[in-house]
Amino acid sequence: MLRPLFLTRASIGLAASAVEAAVALPARTVETVSALPGLPVKVAGNLVQSYLHAGQALTELALKGDAVIASVFPPRSAQPEWATFDEDVPVDVTRIGEDEPADRDVPIGRITPRDA
Repeated sequence: MLRPLFLTRASIGLAASAVEAAVALPARTVETVSALPGLPVKVAGNLVQSYLHAGQALTELALKGDAVIASVFPPRSAQPEWATFDEDVPVDVTRIGEDEPADRDVPIGRITPRDA
């Protein structure tokens, strides 16, 4: 037996599904009418979900592209020779009162309470 082309078989299957849906339509009318108030929420939820899925797929493609680029062009050193950053420069900090043997961070003095 000669088998029809794939698209022909798919078209016939689609037509059969449409007929089945048309036959079941009167029974589903009550369900459809009762579901109408929630339709905008469902549509909005599906739109947001589709947007998030598209963003995720785009991010996965970008990561795959990064991996290909990294394999073709090896990464350079993180810091160029000519760059100077603050942590590379030696810090010369002079503290006030370094010549005192008992160098303290807290001021020394007498504390007297104020009269209320």
